[in-house]
Amino acid sequence: MAKKYILIDYENVKAVDLEPIVDKPYHLMVFVGASQSKISTDFAMQVQDLGTAEYVRISGNGHNALDFHIAYMIGRLAEREPDASFHIVSKDRGFDPLITYIRGGNIDIDRVGDLYEIRALRLPKASGDEGTMDAVVKNLANQGSSKPRRLRTLGRMIGSLFKDGLSDEEVQSVIGQLKARGHIVVDQEKVSYNLPRRR
Repeated sequence: MAKKYILIDYENVKAVDLEPIVDKPYHLMVFVGASQSKISTDFAMQVQDLGTAEYVRISGNGHNALDFHIAYMIGRLAEREPDASFHIVSKDRGFDPLITYIRGGNIDIDRVGDLYEIRALRLPKASGDEGTMDAVVKNLANQGSSKPRRLRTLGRMIGSLFKDGLSDEEVQSVIGQLKARGHIVVDQEKVSYNLPRRR
């Protein structure tokens, strides 16, 4: 069976909820900077519990140094395992031209900002508004400081969280409920949060 790799750019995305890949056949690689000395305890415990995960500390510092290490690792793995799939977890769009080029070689690769953006890991559509709200609030709480800061980005994230997606009306309904419950405050396009502590 083709191996599935998730490569996390931990300099760029520090609050990743690993719950979606528990008991799933993914190999996790967490890339950390040479001078990056702190990792969230919750995140480290999730990594440890996975069993199929490793940290990769890059050598030296420099502009995009960690990105080059991720690109190099994908090249090595793809050469050895041409049927493998790769998901880079980063909000850095600098990866996108590289991903387009690699796809030209028939390699399955993408970049996501959150694990729930990987289609196979999206949540089943919750039953009823309450189930949908619980899933959205939990996901947002688990994102730590990486939560969407713009209303449009929040809407896209909510819509892509579920396997079958949500309609624009459903997304607007969820945003309305988040406002009504005091979980978000919207000032023009900017969003600030008041969420329960990470669970």
